[in-house]
Amino acid sequence: MVIDKLAYCSNDVKQIFDVLDCDKYIQMSSTAVYDPKHWNTVEEDFNPKEKELVWCSRMDFPYDEIKRQAERALWQRYPDRKIVSVRYPFVLGKDDYTKRLLFYVEHVKNGLPMNLDNPDYQMSFIRSDEAGKLMAFLADSNYTGPINGASDGTISIREILNYLEQRTGNKAILAPDGENGPYNNEPEYSINTDRAKQCGFTFTNIKDWIFELVDEYLSDITYERK
Repeated sequence: MVIDKLAYCSNDVKQIFDVLDCDKYIQMSSTAVYDPKHWNTVEEDFNPKEKELVWCSRMDFPYDEIKRQAERALWQRYPDRKIVSVRYPFVLGKDDYTKRLLFYVEHVKNGLPMNLDNPDYQMSFIRSDEAGKLMAFLADSNYTGPINGASDGTISIREILNYLEQRTGNKAILAPDGENGPYNNEPEYSINTDRAKQCGFTFTNIKDWIFELVDEYLSDITYERK
């Protein structure tokens, strides 16, 4: 069993399959493969068996395209293998090295202006530990193929900002000359997880944990960022 979180591009896939011998391979993919993401995005919205496979490195194309090419490499060149491609939206948690959610917490807490182009768009997310649990679940499952993973429900950045304003007493400063928000240019969308649920996996609701995560970030901020 191999769970691969590093297969970003088609060359990554080729390099590991040149030497890999295992019964099952699980790739951590991304909902970025969908073009575009939309309300009720389902697995069939991207078929990695269609369109041309291009052998590429991570720097050859934007993130969304290299992830598509990674999946195309899996499904077009290794169709006889037991493969799962798990497609996640943005992953959130205290261990999130991208610090995307922390950006909003810091900016409201410290009174820093933000430039947001989509604060009212609903979006899907998944908690980091739940992402890990789904992959472990799939390791013990007979399922093969692409599969979506996301917490139940959606949330907008506006809802997060409203919560931060209540908790801090500060007003979120939205201004065109502010620092660009991490989720700018994202469409409004939701990720359909019926396939994972049919396999027997249960997801938490995003609003049952995201505000607790915001509170954890707030408790860690003990400084004013200059």
